[in-house]
Amino acid sequence: MENVQNVQRLDCPVCGSKGSFVITTHQIDIPYFGPVLETTMICEKCNFRRSDVFPLEVREPKRYKLKIKSERDLNKRVVRSSSAYIQIPELGVEIKPGPLAEGFVSNVEGVLNRVDNILQTLIRWAETEEQRKKAEELRERIKKLKEGKDEATLILIDPLGHSAIIGEGVEEEILSEEEVEKLKEGIVIMDLDKEKEKK
Repeated sequence: MENVQNVQRLDCPVCGSKGSFVITTHQIDIPYFGPVLETTMICEKCNFRRSDVFPLEVREPKRYKLKIKSERDLNKRVVRSSSAYIQIPELGVEIKPGPLAEGFVSNVEGVLNRVDNILQTLIRWAETEEQRKKAEELRERIKKLKEGKDEATLILIDPLGHSAIIGEGVEEEILSEEEVEKLKEGIVIMDLDKEKEKK
């Protein structure tokens, strides 16, 4: 069940346009994961866009692994917040969190499509024929994965516990404190309580 919780209109922090920055929040209840708040921010003037996903229940920092073996695996749900790392070792793919990282609720096929879109951009910007050829080979492997003709492992790691792969055959591991601290080094976390104390 999905409900529009709130729609706000603000001045855009990017281009400064008055009242063009629209923030929409949806609460979504995801089976076997729980309620999450999906936030989308769009400027109608400069087209700046950002989205993220936050669980509304406290969750443990975890690593999720799914062996993609068949077309059935493509339908397994993926909840990715902006603090999560995505890895597909067999393809040499690693997507790290950062200031521009976006959260999303999708499925395994949606994740593969996102990687494929990145590869298409790399092909257009490739400086050498070797780079272009490597990106095209990876796109071919993604196509085979989606057709159930190849196998690979999707890994989702979130030190803040805001992400998950949901479905049969998914392995879950709780991250150690050392792993959590190391992974958090690359994530920008704003402590609003501390900001208030400064004021």
